Parts: sequence; C-alpha cells; structure tokens
Amino acid sequence: MIIRTTLPWPPSATSPNGSQGNYRAKAQAGADYKLTCWALLKEAGSAVNRLPAGATVRRVTLTYCPPPRVSRYDFDNMGRRMKHGLDALAEALGVDDGAWQSMLQQRGERCKGGAVLVEIEAAQ
Repeated sequence: MIIRTTLPWPPSATSPNGSQGNYRAKAQAGADYKLTCWALLKEAGSAVNRLPAGATVRRVTLTYCPPPRVSRYDFDNMGRRMKHGLDALAEALGVDDGAWQSMLQQRGERCKGGAVLVEIEAAQ
C-alpha cells in the first residue's frame, strides 16, 4: 500500500542550527507545526487514515521542495526540522515512528511556499 501526502515547509524556528530565540519559542514553533501538519493530514479530501492493526511502515520518502527564498539546506538539518511533522504523520497513521523500517530524504524542485512531499510504503 502506498500513501502520498504533502506537508508544509517546516518553519525556520524549528531548526536545530543557530539561535532562533529562546527554548520556549522554539518549542512553541514545533508544537504549532505539528498541529498544522496533523490538521492537514486529517482534512477531508487529503486525509491520511490509520493503518490496519499489525501494518508495518517499510519506507517513508521525504522530498523537500524548498521555497524560492531558501538558498541551501542539508539533510541532517531538514530531518530534524521535520521531527514534529513526522510525529503528526505517525499519529495520523496510528503507528510508532520508531518502528519505521527506513526513511529516504531527497531534493525536489522549488515551489511557492515550499512543501515536503511524503510517500509511505506500508504492508500488512
């Protein structure tokens, strides 16, 4: 079973690099991003449904499509910026993200506003 969805580009305040303010502001930015992602995943028409009991997530592929203003990014930083979005994805699927078997990160084309294209390969 293949599931595809799109998440918004993560806010710069969730970056582990540099100083984006105090801990509370960074934590709040992460919590806000998670809530935004979860709401999008549950929205009618683009809903990501819970996987059947016993299903295994074999692979999650993240394709980063940065907004035009982002000059560069590295996969380590992007993976950490996506933490809260991936937590929302795991909750929507009803699986523990610690049990995912593999994750692939790749670069995509720039797009207005930025986006993260997500493809989940699951099996029962």
